[in-house]
Amino acid sequence: MKQQYQCQTIAPLVGWDSTASKHACWAVGIPDQDTLPRINGLIVNPDYPLSRRRLLEMGSLIVVSAYGVGYDYIDVEAASELGVLVTHTPQAVVTATAELGLTLVVSLLRHVVAHDHDIRLRHRSGLPNPLFGHARMAHNASSQTVGLVGYGRIGQRLRQLLEAVGFHVAYTRAHGPLPQHTGFHTLDQLIQLSDIIVLVVPLTSATHHLVDSQFLSLCKPTASLVNISRGAVVDEQSLVEALKCGALAGAALDVYEFEPQVSDALITMPQVILSPHVGTLTEETRIQMTHDAVANILEGLAGRAQNAINPDSWSRRPTKISKTN
Repeated sequence: MKQQYQCQTIAPLVGWDSTASKHACWAVGIPDQDTLPRINGLIVNPDYPLSRRRLLEMGSLIVVSAYGVGYDYIDVEAASELGVLVTHTPQAVVTATAELGLTLVVSLLRHVVAHDHDIRLRHRSGLPNPLFGHARMAHNASSQTVGLVGYGRIGQRLRQLLEAVGFHVAYTRAHGPLPQHTGFHTLDQLIQLSDIIVLVVPLTSATHHLVDSQFLSLCKPTASLVNISRGAVVDEQSLVEALKCGALAGAALDVYEFEPQVSDALITMPQVILSPHVGTLTEETRIQMTHDAVANILEGLAGRAQNAINPDSWSRRPTKISKTN
């Protein structure tokens, strides 16, 4: 008789039937303390951080799948020490996140949200002919350079979209230029030449507060910042100060340093576009993320490492299987 595994998903999975998984019994929601020691496979999102303490409570855990590309809320070092395989779903999120990046760049360039706000405000105030003939001047895409900080799957797809519209694109990455990919610059060079800077990096110890007062001091005063990566890549207080004093012209944020809280100062700024962390929130993307996350768990339980963050831990994992009753 084949092993029956106990699996749990914290993330709400779109387009998936839990009964379709053979040899695994699935539960949805936050596990209680009695359930923790019996879980073999776990799908998580940032709402359920996996600290060392929590991992130690899961003595039967074999494989974890982050629901998305980011996994900064998982203690990967502790998981590796415990022989727990950590996986994620990097390919599924590429298209939707890159498309949101393009949307935010164009919205900033053409003042889409600011014009919407101005028209509604003038209408509520009873002012005639709202804005027409008095709108904000913009620029053509072909006159603008977009600098990508980070150049992985999402960054490369975003470049394709931006260039199709007519933008000039530059990029920087920690490991230097990619062969056959022109436009590489050092970070300082990229900051100084870019009209719009887009953050497409994971959150690590090296990228935490990458955008700080020194970074922002190098920006053109006419430049704007787009963040579709992780909120803590930006020192939000430094960003607020740069926007207030005119050292930066605008920003578009899909993520925030202290989610789910959004800075009161940012909310009051008309030059800032705010989006509620929806980079992957399309039906097609969430269905693919669900498929990939479940596949990561089932492959891991079968002894195969797929989309692994710490594959070395797999080869030295202890045997710790807990059957469901």
